[in-house]
Amino acid sequence: MSVNDRIATQVKRYAKITPSNASSTGVFSYSQGNPIIRLTIAEADAMLMAPECRLQFRLKGFSDFANPKTPIRAGGTTNLDSKIGAQSVIQTLTISSRRYATSITEQILNYNQLVSVAHPALESARDTFVQRSHEEMCIGKGIIDRDELNQTQENSAANNTNVIDLQRRLIATAGTQAQDIGWDCSIQLYSGMFMSDQGLDLRLLGGLEIEITLASDVNVFDNATSTTNYEMSDVVLNCPLLYKSAAQMAQGVSPSSFSFLSYTSLYNVVQSTNATITNKVGLRGALAMIQKFVPTKYINNFAVNAKAFAGWNPGIKRLVFHRNGQRFPLEYGIKTDRGDGNPSAEVHGEKTPQILLNSLSAFENYKDVKHSHFTNQNLHDQSDGVYYLGISFDQVSGQGIDLSGGTVSTELESTLQDPVDNTAITFGVYTFFLNKTTLVISPNNRIQSIE
Repeated sequence: MSVNDRIATQVKRYAKITPSNASSTGVFSYSQGNPIIRLTIAEADAMLMAPECRLQFRLKGFSDFANPKTPIRAGGTTNLDSKIGAQSVIQTLTISSRRYATSITEQILNYNQLVSVAHPALESARDTFVQRSHEEMCIGKGIIDRDELNQTQENSAANNTNVIDLQRRLIATAGTQAQDIGWDCSIQLYSGMFMSDQGLDLRLLGGLEIEITLASDVNVFDNATSTTNYEMSDVVLNCPLLYKSAAQMAQGVSPSSFSFLSYTSLYNVVQSTNATITNKVGLRGALAMIQKFVPTKYINNFAVNAKAFAGWNPGIKRLVFHRNGQRFPLEYGIKTDRGDGNPSAEVHGEKTPQILLNSLSAFENYKDVKHSHFTNQNLHDQSDGVYYLGISFDQVSGQGIDLSGGTVSTELESTLQDPVDNTAITFGVYTFFLNKTTLVISPNNRIQSIE
């Protein structure tokens, strides 16, 4: 595509980047070797249109990797997560500058846990069922319409079986006969840097290195066994590049600053019904915080998909956010509508409005969220529950707050009840901070983060 306006001519091309560490077979697998995918985007006089980038690959699921391999059958119970699908294969996403090799611009640990919250928060079940099912093999697993709600729950009986079987067929089977076919996926890399609408100047950044660490088999599938595995082949990163015009080329590259968003991830454990989750993150432009709760017994468990929900409700009764020991950004505590802190009641009923609005605001202003799994219909059934905590630190300036020299805390009063039998258990907490980072780049010299 070329654009002519008598002043400048720009050309947009799509580059297909293959992994630099691919084996002779081109197969990547966590348990069968080569669990890391490295992609290199060369330095060029072009802008990388990051939101349009797609990681494309063929995904196959196997109930056994023994020779001959045994693909997953549609009639079984093993499946991918219904809300994030093929995104679950990514455990860690690292983006760094190619020229300034020691500079990591963004690293997201527990990437699949972040996506399991972001997708349901910003997309309706219908969006997931339609668009994401083609891209990432998601089925949404939410109430599709009110008539269905009145007649039968979408995640029960034959209706649910048909939909889930459809998703399962995509990764390995045709009908009931096992075939080693797989399914072509095209996923968007969800990261702060790749969400930026502005193009990434590849000349200024000195090119990019993208490293993807694959998730273990146990954290990809639901209802799996010790022999369940997956493999990826035909891996390609499809990158739209907008090349600079002659006028832009003539300006050259001078010392410059570049701002972008990035996620930072941490993990904590809550063992007490009155607990304070405290983190020292060292960020100077923190915009928001997201916290997802998962029973620790569900993590690294073949029988349970720890990403099947966008977090479990640990029976939260009271919530207060702090910065450096003082209440911030809210000057008050939040009490849930269900004073007994019963997880079932909290999920079956409406989510506490104050928690809901703050949770959505952690991604964007809640008034701008047009599609979401957070509806009365989708929260009606506990087995499709969506629960996480979130807070925006700065919705006015967009520059974030300084957390470089202090702490940020979440004070919780909860029951820590098991979502199944209501016994007291331990919860793991995945915390993600969205930060605005500014890099000062001196060509042929070095890169410095000033946030």
